[in-house]
Amino acid sequence: MKDKIGLIKTHSGDIFLLTILSISIFGAVMIFSTTAQQSVNPYEYFIKQLRYIFLGLFISFVFSKINFRNYKKITEIFLFFTIVLLIYVLFFTREIKGANRWISLPVLGNFQPAELAKISIVMFIAKFVDNHRSKIIAFKQETWILLGVIFLICGLIIIQPDIGIPIVIFSTSTILLFISGLKIKFMIKVIFPIIIVLAISILFVPHRIKRMTTFMDPWKYQKKEGYQLIQSYLALSYGNIFGRGLGKSQFKEFYLPEAHTDFIFSVIGEELGFIGTVLVLLVFMFLFFISTKMVEQTRSFYGALLIYGLVLNIVLQSFVNIAVTAGLLPTKGLGLPFISYGGSALITNFISVGIILGVWKQNQKKF
Repeated sequence: MKDKIGLIKTHSGDIFLLTILSISIFGAVMIFSTTAQQSVNPYEYFIKQLRYIFLGLFISFVFSKINFRNYKKITEIFLFFTIVLLIYVLFFTREIKGANRWISLPVLGNFQPAELAKISIVMFIAKFVDNHRSKIIAFKQETWILLGVIFLICGLIIIQPDIGIPIVIFSTSTILLFISGLKIKFMIKVIFPIIIVLAISILFVPHRIKRMTTFMDPWKYQKKEGYQLIQSYLALSYGNIFGRGLGKSQFKEFYLPEAHTDFIFSVIGEELGFIGTVLVLLVFMFLFFISTKMVEQTRSFYGALLIYGLVLNIVLQSFVNIAVTAGLLPTKGLGLPFISYGGSALITNFISVGIILGVWKQNQKKF
């Protein structure tokens, strides 16, 4: 048994990468299934997604070769660059679907700087906690400096408007602080202002209030604001245990908006049934499990925080997306990592994978 556990730990990074590849290929197949009948060229979205995957793998390979300690040297520069991009999208980009979130780039198409913010915040937390851990555990002023940076980044994203990614960032940040040793009584002081900020960002924005009321009773607004959520319910329910079969979804063709992006999990539920949705959930849970084995091999506390933070970004976003499609959370514009269609989200997730693998390779303990 010990030999098997040791073997898993020794090859945890390889298993992690293989799992990511499997999810990505599965995602490309589901995108083809979802979009084949919506375009003149049935392979259009599928081919684009494959290009993003191959580009992401190359970028991931490059980042895995970088000495992870070098990220400490560029953390502040990367954070400043992220802040500049977040300000840029607010004032110098055209509005798309009522929001200023994207920068048009060649190859990638619409790039969302908020995706980059998830990485920069983890890098900053990992460095700051590693340098000031004792003071942060004691809840000195360094803790408030750290929280101030997190609130600044999240605030810029919230006013785009986008509340989905800030929820992921806040959740990841809170867990990282807990892992670092922050006591429960201090954790409450951290969580309380987060709740206040999120509450204000909802209560003072009319369309978010509407989303909350729709979430509470979607059937009351089924022809307008609740339409997408109701269609998601129906798609999942029509899948039953084993699903209608791959490519046989009816809701993706006529009823379910954003079926290949934010609501691709609903299509998975309809075509692959309850079994398919549970397997997807288990895969993301397995990603977190295998990341803990990678952390156990890591000699560097800084490196361990990088792995945990970047994996949490992926896993928590997947849970938020799934919860939204199942009606457990109000509707948000968050895709399902490695499965939903989209270039910038996929590339930034592969950057995270590259950093994670780099930390793992450069820190392996011998068993």
